[in-house]
Amino acid sequence: MKRSLIALALFPLLLAACAPTGGTASLSNTHVHGLAVDRADSSRVYIATHYGLLAWQEGQALTQVGSSRDDFMGFSVHPTDSQILFRSGHPSGGGNLGFEKSTDTGESWDKVSNGSPTGPADFHTMTVHPANPEHIYGWFGSRIHRSLNGGETWVVIPAQMGISSIAGDPNSDTTVYAGTQNGVLMSTDRGEKWTPVSTQESVGAVLDIEPDPSTNSLLLALQDRRVVRLSRSPDGAWGTIDLGTIPDAPMHLALDPKNQQMIYAFTETHALYKSSDAGQNWQKLL
Repeated sequence: MKRSLIALALFPLLLAACAPTGGTASLSNTHVHGLAVDRADSSRVYIATHYGLLAWQEGQALTQVGSSRDDFMGFSVHPTDSQILFRSGHPSGGGNLGFEKSTDTGESWDKVSNGSPTGPADFHTMTVHPANPEHIYGWFGSRIHRSLNGGETWVVIPAQMGISSIAGDPNSDTTVYAGTQNGVLMSTDRGEKWTPVSTQESVGAVLDIEPDPSTNSLLLALQDRRVVRLSRSPDGAWGTIDLGTIPDAPMHLALDPKNQQMIYAFTETHALYKSSDAGQNWQKLL
């Protein structure tokens, strides 16, 4: 198991702490930490940034959501309720937010808990489990934090892990995946133990994981600019299919829950791309 755990420094772009520096939120002068399609409107995409939450919509200008200019280091949407969003990160004045929830599509935020037994957390990646939204996972202090009651209370998984992303299996609320510098790790016991997902071809550094419930597979954003589909055959063997290549590394992926052919990607050069054919071709939007 030690060989599957990686040092924090292996993901400098993803794991570096973001101290507030002031300035106006835009895609050209801010870090982006999360991406999600609005469950109520497939033409609208949330972009979680260093200076608050933005929204891109077809045919409209990029807009700021709500009045918060806090650093959204961790961002996740409720799997079924479009009104509910979740975040973690840093207040604009410094410190850690803990775990917070919005019930009005990001217009306002309420603190649910610290997200950690030792004090306010700053989750650099987190997910609300698609098979059970009461189950929430966040990564802070090189360890997985887990809540099974909607973020009210948390336990810390002892093993130190360096990860870039975390995602739940849409068909099993006990199964969780994590992206690392050397592929994907899988846990079938709610994050207690992790094992590498072995494929014939090494996928290398996985920057983001997006579950696709329509095909019971995972979309992986890779550091070599590829987007691949990871799936498991009936005999238990894992395999990958290349979906396409983006001009630069995709840091975040978002799948439209109403149309699984539609995938969005935000890249390391602060560009937003869209694919309308399940990742084969990509169009630059911003």
